[in-house]
Amino acid sequence: MTYFDIPARKLALLLCGLLFIRLVVLFTAPWGLHGDEAQYWAWSQDLAYGYFSKPPMIAWVIFATTSVFGQAEWAVRLAAPFLHLGTSIMIFLAARRFFDANVGLWAAATYALMPAVWLSSFIMSTDATLLLCWAVALHAWACLRDGGGWGRVVQLGLALGLGLLSKYAMAFMVPVLVIAVLFDPTSRRALLGVKGFAVAGIAAALLAPNLMWNAANDFATISHTAENANLGRDLFNPEEVIQFWGDQFGVFGFLPFPILLIALVSAVRGQLPKPVRWLAALAVLPLLAITLEALLSRANANWAVTAYVAGPILVAAWATQSSNRLTWLKWGLVAQTVFCFTLGGLASSTSSVDAVGLANSVKRLRAWPDTTALIQARLSEDDYAFIAADNRLVFYDLNYYGTERNQLAETELAMWSLNASPAHHASLTRALPETDQPVLLISYHHNYDDYFREDFVSLEPLAPIKVDLGRGKVRYLKVWRGSGYRKTNREDRT
Repeated sequence: MTYFDIPARKLALLLCGLLFIRLVVLFTAPWGLHGDEAQYWAWSQDLAYGYFSKPPMIAWVIFATTSVFGQAEWAVRLAAPFLHLGTSIMIFLAARRFFDANVGLWAAATYALMPAVWLSSFIMSTDATLLLCWAVALHAWACLRDGGGWGRVVQLGLALGLGLLSKYAMAFMVPVLVIAVLFDPTSRRALLGVKGFAVAGIAAALLAPNLMWNAANDFATISHTAENANLGRDLFNPEEVIQFWGDQFGVFGFLPFPILLIALVSAVRGQLPKPVRWLAALAVLPLLAITLEALLSRANANWAVTAYVAGPILVAAWATQSSNRLTWLKWGLVAQTVFCFTLGGLASSTSSVDAVGLANSVKRLRAWPDTTALIQARLSEDDYAFIAADNRLVFYDLNYYGTERNQLAETELAMWSLNASPAHHASLTRALPETDQPVLLISYHHNYDDYFREDFVSLEPLAPIKVDLGRGKVRYLKVWRGSGYRKTNREDRT
């Protein structure tokens, strides 16, 4: 096999060009951290084997980049485009092993040009590390089916274990591997016996510290993951299913996604080469599982994102069967790339975002330094022992901008507790302690006033904080001076 054949060279040019563009945008974009990103940054300042809502990999990655490059927003996000670059390369290698280099080229290009990958290359999310691990595992499996040795066994075990440390959705791959061992002769020869136990042992060894952290913290991450299903509501929600499937056009691409569905049908009918049945299983299982979750409760658009590692290979395997099919795929990729470029250009400055009426889409990314400066001005008006927030995302943005820029460093930031049990990592580790000293309470939610009065002996409303976010959008935070705080023992406040 020639590793630097023509498709590989074409892909290298494409990926290098995309990486350059994405890094330029990353270094020059004016947008602050979203609250989730600020939360992951906070985790990176306190390394552990687990956190309330996610396994630890994202914190470790952010720690690696910020330790070298500092704590700026671009440094927090720096790993994202490189992780997606790595995923594209591994998809190319896996597709070339399953089929040929031409399929690998179009599979990697389909992934690299996904709308979701364009967005995810500019933010730091758990999906970036998860998808790389998934692609590495898929490549290892492809090599093992083709006679790979113990090096590929180690690769598969490491990828599964590190993937689970990225996001528990990595587990979607396990049942497909098990079924393949039972029904695919090449997978059975590769993984049945000692090699299969070695893969499982490596993955389990990597995951074990996270499971021990969970055991020591009331299984917080596992419980939170289960609670995301939200099965307490009506158990028949077809509108959620429609919303979820509609969102997939925006995740995978408005033409590539229908092509994927056609490719899945072709795979079921046996109209594509044999290995495609296992790729189809890897794509279908997350989509079906999250569809069921949407029907029973709700589902976010990215919850089935693991389908889109094998998905691009399926699309490429189908499209390269004829020149007409490949033309459709090419035009689909060109059209969505033009759309993403246009949208990215509009989002490259605050003035262009405001001019086209997209201020609402980026309001959570704006004016946090201004917000923390206004809160600092309030702190100078009295001798406060704590600043307390009632919203997780506000807490973490105040934590990042107040700490990294030294605006709130002299007063301890804490999380007011809505209920007795923690609802997220801030309420688990940074809960406002019971105190008789004054607290500056920053309220994002405007329906908690009665709860505040339950928790504080005295509560004085102060002038609210209002921050201009562009185009008439305002960050409106209610402000209170409280004293005599006692944490609630209730569990029914919403």
